[in-house]
Amino acid sequence: MSGYYVDTSALIKHYLAETGSTWLRNITDLAAGNVIVVCDLTAVEVFSTLARRQREGTISSADIVILQTRFLADFGQEYLSVALEDMVLSRARDLLNRYPLRSLDAIQLASGVEATTILGEPMTFLSSDKNLLNAAISEGFLIDNPNNHP
Repeated sequence: MSGYYVDTSALIKHYLAETGSTWLRNITDLAAGNVIVVCDLTAVEVFSTLARRQREGTISSADIVILQTRFLADFGQEYLSVALEDMVLSRARDLLNRYPLRSLDAIQLASGVEATTILGEPMTFLSSDKNLLNAAISEGFLIDNPNNHP
């Protein structure tokens, strides 16, 4: 069993067919026995990504409802979620002073750091964002990018 902090750019591959989807699904499969950690922000970002994909015409109205429902079920039952509390937001502000991150990426990384503190276990940080992965390395994470697994 391994622990993974999965940001939205990686987790969306569990729900949409993209480069790295099979690899990510193998990691997040319950049978793999891995601990999958996300943050509360992930739910908003997944819904945003699905809505954008619908606007772009790459998923249908019927599919978006199915994918949102499936995600919410997984979010509630299969993933551990880090709450957006003061400690996480304070840490995110600090990270923005040290790394060239976007605000939501800083919150994702701060949530990953908080998760390792809470769980007392090292985790692998999964993301498709190179800047975020570089910052995660500097914060002591092992990293992986699903886009490196066709």
